[in-house]
Amino acid sequence: MMKKRWAVSLAAVMILGLTACSGGGTTGGTNASASTDSGQTQEEKTESGSSEKENIETSAELDGEITFGVSCAITGNFPLAGQRTKEGIDLALEQINANGGVLGKKLVYVAEDDQNTQTTAVNVVTRLLNENVCAVIGPHTSGNAAATSDLYKNAQIPFMTGGSSPKLAELDNPYFFRVRPSDTINGQVAARYAIDTLGAKKIGISYNNNDFGTGGRDVIIPILEADGIEYVAVGHNAGDKDLTGQMMQLKSAGVDCIISWTDDAEVALTARQLYELGFDVPVIASAGVVMDQVLNLLEPEYVEGWYAVTDFVSTNDDDTVKQFVEDFKAKYGYAPELYASTYYSAAYVLADAIERAGSTEPQAVRDALAETKDIKLPEGVFSCDEEGNMVHGCVIAQIKDKIPGMVDYVTVE
Repeated sequence: MMKKRWAVSLAAVMILGLTACSGGGTTGGTNASASTDSGQTQEEKTESGSSEKENIETSAELDGEITFGVSCAITGNFPLAGQRTKEGIDLALEQINANGGVLGKKLVYVAEDDQNTQTTAVNVVTRLLNENVCAVIGPHTSGNAAATSDLYKNAQIPFMTGGSSPKLAELDNPYFFRVRPSDTINGQVAARYAIDTLGAKKIGISYNNNDFGTGGRDVIIPILEADGIEYVAVGHNAGDKDLTGQMMQLKSAGVDCIISWTDDAEVALTARQLYELGFDVPVIASAGVVMDQVLNLLEPEYVEGWYAVTDFVSTNDDDTVKQFVEDFKAKYGYAPELYASTYYSAAYVLADAIERAGSTEPQAVRDALAETKDIKLPEGVFSCDEEGNMVHGCVIAQIKDKIPGMVDYVTVE
């Protein structure tokens, strides 16, 4: 069983600043004045399935370029996630290149729109792997990461994903790196918080039948069983438009707490229908519920008091997070959320690995990523384990007036 440390502040956990990444001098936190975009939307800048090379403006004198790939959902059912992903990366590269680049070169990327579908993800990753890239960031979701894993493995090119399903670690891919906490961590924290803090005696688990949802479910249930906690687990599918039946099943069973593990659209639907049914019990949700693309779909009362196990909240008063939020707001005019935090941090981790490798050769970059240790960034402290997991803690947040506030930061060893 994993050891758990509770009530540990971010200040105690995060031990290095943006300017003190392991082994390299590429990761400064200085805010550059150059702007990346000309005001075009992502849809205007990138047509579906087309490549787009991002050259972030910089005043630094750099000799040549180092290119990596990005696969994200610029269109489709997940466009705001792709937009925030690119915004986070763009801000990171603006700062990195203004502070000397990587190996004296400008760090740039080629973007592909994976539309958050497995078929498109396979196609765009295939294209990216032919772009002479040293690594790829994305795809984001667990299903798309799983669908493209063998492409990366066969090409021997490292990729960094935010997919949180524990099943990804079972793919036996040495080129896989996870830049968010695994649901092995998140699921444990959700279950323990429901039992130990909320005092739940009979828990309802509402989960998506995809890789993400079932991965979380399969972490949560053994913990409940080990503690002798009754539970009722009900599944649904991505794209479902009515979850009344599932919510009524939980209500009729008399659960006194719900853990919701699902994607953005379905967590918004869950919140609305629980409220409409008058089903008022504590809810602990997976990370999507704290993001603007979900909260903007909801009335405040739908999620008032809800908890979430997530990576990042912009209201965190940790100095590293505060600086990132300040820089992001200065560039874009609004606060970042976890996609921006995740991939801003991933860009810094990749830059650090290339610098330490002293090379853009993919195998050398892969080996340096595997040796990443104690890099403090807005997403957390990055230290790679033998399964490619880089972040080993998560945030417990609570929503009040549609604003997620940090309750605690938890590390799981």
